[in-house]
Amino acid sequence: MRESDVDTYAYNLLEEVRALAETNDSDPQEAFASVMLEQLAGDGLTEDPAVVRFRDHGVEVSGFGVTSDNRSLDLFITNYSPRADHAHKINRTEIEAAFRRLENFVSRSLSGALARKDPSSEVTGLIRRVVESYPRVDRVRFLLITNARSVTKDPIVPIQLHGRAVTREVWDLRRLANWTTSGSRAEPIIAEFPAGLPCLGTPNTTDDYSVLLTIVPGVDLAELYARHGARLLELNVRSFLQVRGAVNAGIQRTLREYPERFLAYNNGIAATASAVDFDEGGPDQQRRIRRIYDLQIVNGGQTTASIHHARRTTDISSVLVQMKLTVVSPERLDEIVPRISAYSNTQNKVTASDLKANSGFHVDVERIMRTLWAPPGPTHDNDTHWFYERARGQYANALAAESTRSRQKIFKEINPASQKITKSELAKYEASWAMLPQQVCLGAEKNFTLFSEWIDQRQPLVDKDYCQRLVAKAILFRQADRLVARQNFGGYKANIVAYTVAKIAHATGSRVDLDRVWREQAITPALTESLTEISILVQKIITSPPGSSTHVGEWTKKDECWEAVRDIDWVPPPTLNAELTPLDSYTDDVRALRDSQAGDWQDLAAWGASTGTFDDQQRAAVRDVAHALAQGNIPAGKQLRAASRLMGLALDGGFRPSQPPNRSSEAARRA
Repeated sequence: MRESDVDTYAYNLLEEVRALAETNDSDPQEAFASVMLEQLAGDGLTEDPAVVRFRDHGVEVSGFGVTSDNRSLDLFITNYSPRADHAHKINRTEIEAAFRRLENFVSRSLSGALARKDPSSEVTGLIRRVVESYPRVDRVRFLLITNARSVTKDPIVPIQLHGRAVTREVWDLRRLANWTTSGSRAEPIIAEFPAGLPCLGTPNTTDDYSVLLTIVPGVDLAELYARHGARLLELNVRSFLQVRGAVNAGIQRTLREYPERFLAYNNGIAATASAVDFDEGGPDQQRRIRRIYDLQIVNGGQTTASIHHARRTTDISSVLVQMKLTVVSPERLDEIVPRISAYSNTQNKVTASDLKANSGFHVDVERIMRTLWAPPGPTHDNDTHWFYERARGQYANALAAESTRSRQKIFKEINPASQKITKSELAKYEASWAMLPQQVCLGAEKNFTLFSEWIDQRQPLVDKDYCQRLVAKAILFRQADRLVARQNFGGYKANIVAYTVAKIAHATGSRVDLDRVWREQAITPALTESLTEISILVQKIITSPPGSSTHVGEWTKKDECWEAVRDIDWVPPPTLNAELTPLDSYTDDVRALRDSQAGDWQDLAAWGASTGTFDDQQRAAVRDVAHALAQGNIPAGKQLRAASRLMGLALDGGFRPSQPPNRSSEAARRA
């Protein structure tokens, strides 16, 4: 990679960290850790990491991640400086010193030397997780993440620590830059098979891809999963399994009772690659696969994970797994691989919503946000854009595409870095406003996956109104984040913020004037005061879980926690109550529309004409809704709101549709 590209990445990273720190009113070190851990999780390099920064004499930690199956523990330490010059370097001595501080954290946690009395502290929760997880996990990793350039050429070797092999990884500026500029995929996986995998090639297909059929020993597959973890699974499959669990009871039973029949009983796996190295020699002249580049499993994630987990208690030496390997040309990987995943998955259905960033919803949000001008606000005197980053790196790429420094300056003035919204942030804002804070607390990846399923089920209408309200929710959430940070609660800020936003939505009946927030690009003093009051009440609830052994972080993921917060006796004060409006009925309008039929709106138009209640324009609006429904479409936002009001008036006036709306159980739960 060219040094000029590394320099560009370094400056863009400083901008991103600075913008996040300003947006969340947080320390730059915390902002850097948040940016890095979220990106690592997005590429499957870790699972549901949390930023927990703690430093004491000879001890330091910046965050942790524990996989959903409790088999892998990741501990992070970050080293950040607001510098982008070539002199900002880190050497072997400094790297080893950082890892020793992590070692000391683990050792003192296990010995009880770091036991803390405050149960509401995030550090206490982290120490408890380490103490409980460390003896059980299969894999422990220490990861040092820094925006300095490493001058160390020799690899960092693993160590033994309290009976566990600990791998140590350094993510320096160059590695981060390479990773980011490679697109949405993480560093490629290269799978080695020293003994070779005999294979058959299919007849020639196209220049885009070729297909190979082979048999993989279960031991090799388990070892690949142990080494690479969830990174081995293509993003669609990985996110799917994170929600539903990675171990299949039926597969486990086959592995225990009939391991030699696994090849016959199991459908096998489907994988993709960008290239394959073959060995054509050997006494049998059989072509064998020696090396696979960019290996990704797109079907059979449960098979792979289950074999890995079974290895601890079961002899899998006789297990064989069939594999269909599709070798895709490198320039078509990002286009073809997700489609193979979506279309070929049969053992666990992966829906179209799992295409995620490429889905129509996100494409529509990106398209509208690029042309949507936000009015001036407290931080900007001119109209600006809120930049929706549908795929990681889009903002940096768009900035780099501007040919001169003056044009880049104009770009940043029009598209401030502080007004960038990522797709995981979008899911977080929407789920919090939809009063699902316990879902938000599951972590960015899991929340985004559940949000994707919601998109698939509801197919929300994305128009200018939706995007303006999305920005308003972002402003509300980010301001709540700042207010909570100023309270110095001592931990669990992200959880408190999600619950505070959900509580304000619940207490006001979702009647906060989001259109006003959009117009002013800020929240009102009354709303600011209310969010502060609620955050104090929320903090007491979520940091006081029932039972002495319950973790605060785990407690916030439960429905019971939301029920406790929802039951807080708080009502909007008169100053806020005076500002509330029914403007947020749009989402309810779409939901009600989906629970109705075209005939209901045709009946409404006829009723309006026969009773003389509606004029020609009103009847036309209702007929347009009926026509859109009959065609399987959703009408425009203004059209829908007008027709919904007419339906409400008609129902009050005695009109009854021939088929009463049926509210789904999910809609009833959220109402």
